[in-house]
Amino acid sequence: MKYSLIKNAFGLLALISFPVLFAGCEQDAKFKAYVYPTAEVSEMYPKLGYAAEKVTFTGTNFGDRKEALKVAFGGVAVSNILSCNNNCVVVEVPEGAVAGDVTLQTWNNEPITVGTFKVYPTPVIEEIFSHNTEYGSNMAIEGDLVTIKGANFGTDKKLVEVKFNGTVAPIESLVDEQIVVKTPAYKSGLVTVTIRPEANANSITLTGTGLMDPQATGDVTSIFLQNSVAPFSPSGAVNTWAIATGWHTSGGFVGANTLLFTEENPDGLFVLECWNNGKKENAKIYQVATLPKGDYKFTLNFVEIVKEAGRFGVHFVIAEGDETIPNLVANGDKFDDTDENTAKVKASYAVTGSMDPHTKEISLHLDETKQLTIGFVTQLNNKGTVKLSAIRIDREMPNDNQD
Repeated sequence: MKYSLIKNAFGLLALISFPVLFAGCEQDAKFKAYVYPTAEVSEMYPKLGYAAEKVTFTGTNFGDRKEALKVAFGGVAVSNILSCNNNCVVVEVPEGAVAGDVTLQTWNNEPITVGTFKVYPTPVIEEIFSHNTEYGSNMAIEGDLVTIKGANFGTDKKLVEVKFNGTVAPIESLVDEQIVVKTPAYKSGLVTVTIRPEANANSITLTGTGLMDPQATGDVTSIFLQNSVAPFSPSGAVNTWAIATGWHTSGGFVGANTLLFTEENPDGLFVLECWNNGKKENAKIYQVATLPKGDYKFTLNFVEIVKEAGRFGVHFVIAEGDETIPNLVANGDKFDDTDENTAKVKASYAVTGSMDPHTKEISLHLDETKQLTIGFVTQLNNKGTVKLSAIRIDREMPNDNQD
């Protein structure tokens, strides 16, 4: 009976205390929603350009949190905010942006219109070729005409500049889809086109394929091969692995990741491998190039070669013709003699087991200009990898100057 009275007393005390505590909470807690100040923009520059143009906003109350900032060009949201502080914001004009109002929003404030931006269609280079009939489309001597095809070049010669490895080439004619220039006295190398959409606007520079002086010697890799020397250029999103831009593939290489980026090799490695998946049975990765007559040295820089298990064969091949790399026999240690392309091989190098890192030089002599397929054929079905940092081409003294 005594326990029951004590229990009831505590229960009554709890009932009396609860409203008091609740009232105390209501009285003491004075929560206030924070109102973020509205951004004020004093200047936006530039006000015209291409997609990926860097645009700066100056003003106040931008804050310093990128995630709290939204910017749009013609209704297309910016995905790349390069920097953000309370007085200055720098963003990149998004792909697909259209001419129109530029809006800026901070936190939950209403978006404000800060100006208009004129978006120009992005120019592109599709093809570059020389009109030299003696040496071919990727060779040009001083005075030769060279055509650059593409889109969105404009029509004002004063706003377009073409350079052959840094040397300005005079423009003969210009329409929006085509530029014709006269070859200057130049050193072999890449062709660049710099375009300004209108006077006082920022310019954009496009890099095309290379052209070579027929008498040139030394490193000519960039003229004949794309993306074969670090730093490598990936296709698609890059994490650790990516697809190598510019290379054609067949078999197990179709859609396969062939570039590896690591802390030790931030410029990337060219990788041919199978590791429990991605089996490659006569899978090929290659490019096609036309080399003029002369003597060449191909240099392969191998960073790692490991055969741990299974079938393993990786052959570097230079074969005459278009897409003419032959198949390997099943164990991968030699070419298949029944393949008609085997007879078209001009030079090759076989990797058929684990090796130390090394550099391999391969000589090639051409009596006349030849179309060549340059690349690899592989037999990999379990655990094996080949990693390279470079596939380079050097041209030695032209035939005409040799005894």
